[in-house]
Formats: sequence, C-alpha cells, structure tokens
Amino acid sequence: MESGLGICGKHSWRMSCYNRSHREWFIHELGTDSIGFRLGRLWRDIYILNTSEVDWQGVWNILLEWTPPPDFSVSGKIESMPLGVEAALESETGSLLSFYVGPIQLACHFFSADEIEFDFDPRQVTGKTEVEHLDRFMRLLGDATGKQIILTQENDQAAIIARYSPDLERVVWTALS
Repeated sequence: MESGLGICGKHSWRMSCYNRSHREWFIHELGTDSIGFRLGRLWRDIYILNTSEVDWQGVWNILLEWTPPPDFSVSGKIESMPLGVEAALESETGSLLSFYVGPIQLACHFFSADEIEFDFDPRQVTGKTEVEHLDRFMRLLGDATGKQIILTQENDQAAIIARYSPDLERVVWTALS
C-alpha cells in the first residue's frame, strides 16, 4: 500500500492510500465547501475533549519541537514558551499559542484543563493540500493523546466536520448539508 510521510520534530505520520483517496474524493466530488470550509465566516475549532494536564503536556511537548516555532503570548506580550504547560493553564491574564500547520495559522487557547482547543480561519483552507495538513495534524494529536479529535464549526462541538479516532487510524471527513 502506498503511503505518504510527514514529519514534525521527532514525530511522523503515515497516510494510507485509502485515507488519502477518501479525503480526495470529498474534495474532488464535493469541494472544500462541502466539508465545512466555506460556510459563512465562522472560524473552525479542533478539539480534544476530556483531557488532563498529562494530555496537555503531551501536546505541549509536540509544539515545543514545532517548526517554525510557535509564538507564545501572555496578555498580548510574546514570551518564551515554558517547558511545562502549567503556566499557560494557570494564567489568569490569558495565554495564547499561535503556530502554523502548513499554510494554516492555528491558535491554541487555554480555556480549561479538561479540553484542548485550537481554532483557525477556514478561508485559509483552499484545497487538498490544506486539508491534508489538517488531517495529519489531527492524527498527530490523536496518536499523542490516545483520544478522539474533532474538527467542528466554531463553538459547536455537535457540528463535526472531521473526526479522528486512534482506534480507526484515519480521519473521517463528513460532508455537511
């Protein structure tokens, strides 16, 4: 089976031919509009639910190795990323981590220890390449935490655009009506 390989620091992921063709079918047959990237101006969220500080630290460790390095800010002021995620979670003045997954800028908010949330502007997703970057990122998060990852419309965890489960080992993209 043909595979594609992507690398983030020490982490790598593989996309099987089946996964790639399934995602490409959605894009080719339905377009990025149909998988939730052109529906209004609402942003999109990537969630990891029912998390703990251990899950946060696992994701944090991946982002510490990210290239290019993320921008970490507290109260709007850029600072060095601490080695531990506790400072970001405990900040009462608002921490934000901004980084790129391919050409897509994501922001990580530290609203709660029990969920990890990233958001992005869907206008940055214009075709297959961007969808593949999101697919790989969701797989990386799910494999690192052992948890399900969902991509949704902004602030609506029931409006799922894509879902990754480590058990299935693939991202399932949902055509939206």
